Amino acid sequence: MEDAPLAPVEVIERSRRGDDVDAGSVAAFVRSWLDGTASDAQMAAWCMVACLRGLSEEHTRALTDALIASGDRLELARFGHTGDRHSTGGVGDTTTLVAAPLAAALGVRVAKMSGRGLAHTGGTVDKLEAIPGFRTDLPVDRFVRQVRDTGIAVIAQTARLVPGDRRLYALRDATGTVPAAGLIAASVMSKKLAGGAEAISLDVKAGRGAFFADAAEARAGAGLMAALAGPWGRRVRWIVSAMDQPLGRSVGNALEVREAADALRGGGPPDLRELAVAVAADLAEAAGAVAEGEGAERAERALDDGSALACAERWVEAQDGDPAVWTDPGALPRAPVVVDVPAPADGWVSGLDARGLGEAARWLGAGRLHPDQSVDPVAGLELLAKVGDPLVAGEPMAMVHARDAWAAERARGMVARCVERSQEPVDPPPLLLGRGRGDA
Repeated sequence: MEDAPLAPVEVIERSRRGDDVDAGSVAAFVRSWLDGTASDAQMAAWCMVACLRGLSEEHTRALTDALIASGDRLELARFGHTGDRHSTGGVGDTTTLVAAPLAAALGVRVAKMSGRGLAHTGGTVDKLEAIPGFRTDLPVDRFVRQVRDTGIAVIAQTARLVPGDRRLYALRDATGTVPAAGLIAASVMSKKLAGGAEAISLDVKAGRGAFFADAAEARAGAGLMAALAGPWGRRVRWIVSAMDQPLGRSVGNALEVREAADALRGGGPPDLRELAVAVAADLAEAAGAVAEGEGAERAERALDDGSALACAERWVEAQDGDPAVWTDPGALPRAPVVVDVPAPADGWVSGLDARGLGEAARWLGAGRLHPDQSVDPVAGLELLAKVGDPLVAGEPMAMVHARDAWAAERARGMVARCVERSQEPVDPPPLLLGRGRGDA
């Protein structure tokens, strides 16, 4: 006869002390929170313990399975080559807006559930909602039809697909309990596994602006997520990418959409293009849409010949957005106040504090400081100089986009403090820090 599961308070107390807790008790605790028996305060306490002590793979799997079971689960294999991708969160991380239509151009039917911003990091849903008319709240049946007919759909979490993760996501954001490897892995993989795509590409961020402090932590997190996918028969590819400085040169929702448009037209920042190509190549190869080793070359060609742009236009139009955002910069909203951040002296940029820049953008309104705050699509930053670029005293090294002059002036000082300078030239750091796979 099996022992009865521990009560929620016992799970919290034992976890806090570092004592053994069986996976069944963790699963029962999560289910009791989902059905209202356990309180948000208890779940928040357990999440804080997870941040301080970590979660075992066994406990992470129990949490993942309980979140998946909180709603429906899709199976999309009947549509052929299906894929999904996810980032663990960064600053200026516009990759999905480029990589998703790029993978679709390579023959992958992209089916993705995305999240909103967490802490200092941006969220894909918030970026997409900066596009006039774009709907992220599609019903599940429309989401599935769009994957079948358009070849790409990206939505917010729904009441039918992993609603438990939507609740937990918001609770972690409100209680400062985001950066725990097990909680991150369970959140990411519950959405990916419930979404039903056969191939999954993971972009695991490492560095000051990420939730994983360094490449070693990020590789361990990637391995954990790949292990969670194994029993479900999914094919996983993962990349560890640097997040000590923001990706690209824009931080903020409409600004990042505009930068993604540049990339889809064959331009844009080189680091954004490099990562988008790597993600799309991994996804296309894992899904079987292109042969192993051919994904990167095919992806480069799809950016340059306009086929990725055409997929992006069909995608946005299918979700009621204005496809002109990809070709007409005036189709996106703009901030009424834009001020420059001048360089204090000559030199070179030796570092950019990605977390500090993300916090400055969040303070401007590009993210949320409390759960009920609405996101301002026009708020954000443009980085005119990145690591390795020269600085000239008095010349702008960044631009602040704000709703009013007071906010812009305060953010100007926040941004200036995030720029580290050197009197000697500095080499730009590598973007891709590791790659791997976890096929079932």
